[in-house]
Amino acid sequence: MKQRWFFIVLLNVAFILQMSGQVTTPPKGKKTEARQKEQLQIDEQLASRYYREQDYEKARDLYAQLFEKTGQISHFQQYIECLIILKDYDKAEQELKSFAKKHPTYYKANTDLIYIYTLQGKSDKAKKLFNDVMKDLPDNASTIRNLSYALQARGLYDMAMAILEKGNKLLEGKETFYMEQANLNLSMINYQEAFRYYFKEMETHPGQYNNIRNRLQTLMFYDVNNSIADELRIALLQQAQEKPDNLEFAQLLVWFALQQEDYDIALAQSQSIDRKTHDQDAQINNLAGICLNNKQFDVAKDGYNYILDKGRSNPFYGQALIGLINADYLKLQAENRTDSRAYERLSKRIDEARDEVSTNDLSKLTLIQADIMAYHIGQTDEAIALLTNTIEKVNSKQGQAELKLKLADIYLRQDEVWEATLLYSQVDKSLKEEPLGHEARFKNAQLRYFIGEYEWAQSQLKVLKAATSKLIANDAMTLSLVIKDNLEMDTTGTELNRLARADYRIYQQREDEAIALLDEIIANGNEISVPHALFRKGELAEKRKEFEPAEQLYLQIMEQYPYSYMADAALMNAALIEQNQLKNKELAKQHYEQLIDEYPTSIYTAQAKKNYRKL
Repeated sequence: MKQRWFFIVLLNVAFILQMSGQVTTPPKGKKTEARQKEQLQIDEQLASRYYREQDYEKARDLYAQLFEKTGQISHFQQYIECLIILKDYDKAEQELKSFAKKHPTYYKANTDLIYIYTLQGKSDKAKKLFNDVMKDLPDNASTIRNLSYALQARGLYDMAMAILEKGNKLLEGKETFYMEQANLNLSMINYQEAFRYYFKEMETHPGQYNNIRNRLQTLMFYDVNNSIADELRIALLQQAQEKPDNLEFAQLLVWFALQQEDYDIALAQSQSIDRKTHDQDAQINNLAGICLNNKQFDVAKDGYNYILDKGRSNPFYGQALIGLINADYLKLQAENRTDSRAYERLSKRIDEARDEVSTNDLSKLTLIQADIMAYHIGQTDEAIALLTNTIEKVNSKQGQAELKLKLADIYLRQDEVWEATLLYSQVDKSLKEEPLGHEARFKNAQLRYFIGEYEWAQSQLKVLKAATSKLIANDAMTLSLVIKDNLEMDTTGTELNRLARADYRIYQQREDEAIALLDEIIANGNEISVPHALFRKGELAEKRKEFEPAEQLYLQIMEQYPYSYMADAALMNAALIEQNQLKNKELAKQHYEQLIDEYPTSIYTAQAKKNYRKL
């Protein structure tokens, strides 16, 4: 009985499987199609591998088979590439002609044929076929571009250019190929022609100004010997003369002059534009500020005076007035003028200017005047009173913070340490995550370093290493290393105490006392403290315009302590002195190059590259 039931169950299972076979078993045709697809993928990968490994004969055969099976143009193109590399030109010509008959709109077949004729030295056949292509060129922008790109890829630049020229005529201004022509001329190292086409594009499509300016900026970035910049200067000046009413060309000349640090040309051009448009005050004011930051004091003053001549109703009048006074003050400092009468006259000018500026601008004037009083004409108490009074009048949190920082600096110079630290802390707390707050925190940490509270200073410097301002972050890193390395080298802190006292005396402008302390460190210090002391002496010599001794002190750090954290800064300072004061350009180039090669991660490397290119 059991056997009978077992047999019935087996029959039922067989019946169910048979009935469900159509669902669970793939048809034979689909299996074959899947296998063929898998085989095609294998063959494509194999052909690509053969091509990469330069086994072109095997790659040729496989690509031929693939094209026969799939009819894909990519397979055919790779097949032709293999034939060309193997110099089987006759076969390539035969295949291309056959393909062109079947696919008359695939214009790349003709460009490949032209290329093959060129390789064979059959210039007549190449020229004839190209003329045929030109004759049948459709008025389709996409086809024109693709044909030009195909010819460029084969190195047939003149033909590629001719296609674009013909395209411009065919489309009659509906679309232009000036950008493609400019880029093609760059490939041919024909910069003047490239610039001409960029300018034509700007004239035809004014919205392309930013795009073209960015392309030119990228081009100049790689201009190591300044040859491209020289050609661009000529092209821009010619364009500005030929089309004086085109403001975009004029603005491009302003931009270029700034790139080349020709600040006087940039300002003169902006003023020229303004005489036509009367809308360049913001740019001129901004340019004057850039000149000021780059110590081009007379050019900056020219810019500010231009705005002041427009009268008090001009919205930038107050900013220009402050800028002019600041330019005069910075120029006095740069010239290391010790004549107190010049500073007193400037302070009186500030008194007269107070009625001509807004309450918020008043803080900027006060900062300059307090600096003059405290550091140049011996009126420290008056400076403190002026700052305290102005803080109460100014409503801007930023303005108040700037005034408090200046007041704290003066207190610290007068050894009023606790008054100073209180003000630094207030600014840090009110603008915690802003650059001014970071500056206040750094100054507070520096104060603690001056008075020997190294652990407290380190705790603040540790946070500042991640500051958004690179300058603050770098200063924090440097001071942190000074403290850390000196304490590791000398746990008693003797050397660090000397350094801190010397730095404090420099801060207080008690330079003779500072030099005595630095000389003691240089004579008896260690490999951590000595380069720091040499660097500080170099800065003091530079301030006194003793440029050759300063250069030698910086180079001594490089020669004796190349692994010091002061080495890259010392090398940069030496190169700047050689470039700007000693006029020894070859030595400056040598030291910039050394900085770029030996200290690639330095904060000064980018500026060194820029200066090197300029030289």
